Amino acid sequence: MRYAFLLFCLPVCFGQTTATDPYLKNDLGAGFRYEVKLGQNSYYLGNAPGYSLRYSHRPLPWLALEAGLEQIPRPIGRSVCCRYVSSAGDELFLVPFGARYVYEPGERRLRLSAGGGGAYMNHTISEDVFPNGPLDYRSGWGGQFVAAGDYGLTRSGRFRVGVTGRYYYIRVGPYQTARIFTVGPDFTFSFR
Repeated sequence: MRYAFLLFCLPVCFGQTTATDPYLKNDLGAGFRYEVKLGQNSYYLGNAPGYSLRYSHRPLPWLALEAGLEQIPRPIGRSVCCRYVSSAGDELFLVPFGARYVYEPGERRLRLSAGGGGAYMNHTISEDVFPNGPLDYRSGWGGQFVAAGDYGLTRSGRFRVGVTGRYYYIRVGPYQTARIFTVGPDFTFSFR
């Protein structure tokens, strides 16, 4: 019980000590992503590159609320155990949302964050693969955890470059889950 009190007190105390410092409250980010399927029993995705877009708002210096989109074109590729003879023409969309704890020392150049929240996944397969039937797709809801670090390229910290890793755990059927890890560099523009 003592540790739970400290866990809730620490961010509030940290926020009060830095509340008078000016900080950039909004971030727009874009980046390259590499998606990695985790586990043998996971949903049938492969490893593939993609991109991400993100917006976050910091109502407090230590708290960021975020929403984003990660798209991975063709995560299945050419075949999955001979399931598709040609490219499946599939698209994977991941929509993370949640909160992050932000640690940003006084000089504003280095920034570290970690957090989590909910996530939505939508995976569609092209109609070219199934010409006599409807578009095949899977979707589901789940959770995500994120850790990131970035460095300000400018003294003001408005332009930043960094790395983000995100783990998704999403249920896509009664007996099937998608465990996906995405990682890659980010470019961020921060403003008031």
